[in-house]
This record gives sequence, C-alpha cells and structure tokens, in this order.
Amino acid sequence: MMRKVLMRKTLASLLLAACAFPVGAATIPVDENLVALFADMHVTEDAQQPHQRAGLAQCVQDVLACHPRPANVLFYGDLSFNHGATNDYRLFNELVKPLEDAGIRWSACMGNHDRRAAYLSVFPDRHGAPPLVPERLVTVVKTPHADFILLDSCLEGSVNGSLDGAQRAWLQATLTHAEKPVFVGAHHSLAETGVAGLMASNAVCAAYIHGHHHNWKPQQEKGVETLCLPSTGHWGDIGYVLVKLSSAGAVFTLYQRDYYTPRPAAKPAEAKPEWQQRVQKNNGSQWNVVFTQQKK
Repeated sequence: MMRKVLMRKTLASLLLAACAFPVGAATIPVDENLVALFADMHVTEDAQQPHQRAGLAQCVQDVLACHPRPANVLFYGDLSFNHGATNDYRLFNELVKPLEDAGIRWSACMGNHDRRAAYLSVFPDRHGAPPLVPERLVTVVKTPHADFILLDSCLEGSVNGSLDGAQRAWLQATLTHAEKPVFVGAHHSLAETGVAGLMASNAVCAAYIHGHHHNWKPQQEKGVETLCLPSTGHWGDIGYVLVKLSSAGAVFTLYQRDYYTPRPAAKPAEAKPEWQQRVQKNNGSQWNVVFTQQKK
C-alpha cells in the first residue's frame, strides 16, 4: 500500500509536469472543428506498468502543442488498467487536468476494463441529469459539422461488449431526428455492438469509431465505414488520432509514435525492427470520410 501511495505522489507529479504547456499557451485558440480521439489508456499506479500513464501524458502534451488546439478530446474506453479501480480514475483525472486548464473539453465512454460506479465516484457530473439512457453512460458531443455519439458497451466483468435494448432504442430515435452527420462509437467493435443495420439504413451516419483492439484500422464492415483506434500507451499501435471536420467531410490523421507488444522494450536498442517499421509506415496515415448525405 505504501508503494502505491508513493507512486501516486511521485509519478503523477512528474507526468503532470511533462504535460505542462508553455507560458502564454492559454492564448492559443481552440478549434471547434478539431477533435482528438484517444483509446485504451489503461491508466494505473502500478510501478511495473509505467508506460500506460506515460503514454496518456504524452498524448495530452501533443494535443496541447497543437495550434490551434482541438476543442474536444474523446476517450473511447478502458480508462482504467484492469477492473475499474477508483485510484485509476483519480490518476486519470490528474493526467487530463491540463486539457481542462487549457479550455479543452473531454468526454469518455466505458470499456470492458471500466466500472461505472468507480468512474462516477471520481466524476459525478459525468452521469448527466438526467442521463440519456438509464444506468448507462452515453454522451453526445456536438461540433459545427457533425456530432459524435459515445455509447456504453461495457459488460462489467466480461471482455466482450454489447448494447442493451434501451441504448438501441435511444440511438434509433436520436438518428431519426439528427440534422447533421453523426459518428457513432463505443469501446467495442461494430460486430459486438450490433448497430451495423441501423447505421447502414440511416443517411446521417458517417462512420463507426471504436477502440479495444489497439490498432489503427480503417475498413468497411457490413456497409458501414469503421475505424479502430490505437492505444495511447498500453500495447499495439501507440498514439492518437486528430479529426479535422468541414461541411464536406472529415479527415482523420494518425499520430503514431511507437508500437510494442506486450510492453515496450527495456532499452531502445532492444526494440524489434519490425516495430519501428510499423510506426514509419503508419504515422501520418489519413482516413477520409465524405459527408454525401445530410438531412435538410
């Protein structure tokens, strides 16, 4: 217990210092048409797992270095390392505070490693009053040209995910009345949430976004454009995605700084050559979504 407390006081402080933005940075504007996408943070105080918190801290620092900065950062689940420990969310809160200090809004959905009660004990205002869907954490993030829906696919205690009937009904009603293109998303993939048919039949649906698999992968599934996001620091493709929105569509750009599995090499010289080759191939990749149909 003493080791965990010490790690919390020392490592969290060091990482927050690394995220600090320069004097005068408060004057850097935020762009409502820029959105940063993070996934699979797996934050933990465990002394044997420093790369998760360091990865999130680096992504926060990268967003703060943008000029202009994105107005929103979206977290696609697995904020917690393993089983939604309250201290994981407390540390997460500290690591994302520089975003709030810079006037950047953030929103999150629940992954299989998250626990709603523990999350809400640290972020009680995130439940919504009233919640969009009872007993689930569902969020709508609005931007000038498109909206992002974050669904709750967490089945607490299970690796796989799904949506309950209440969420499906809410999503159908919401899409029916949507006036702008909509990006639907959750921590789990389209196959697990099972909303492909609903999305494919609705003209306002632009694409589906998810985490869980820790790799950059745009593809088409069952008539729906989908994007799997990298992890900010757990394993797999390491980095984040920046979205630039316009009336014509959205450009998703991957900022990948590393690749490793199951964890980083102990020394840079020990990193596998194929890891660096993957980073060189992926970094800067773009995925374009065209807004071909909109409601009048």
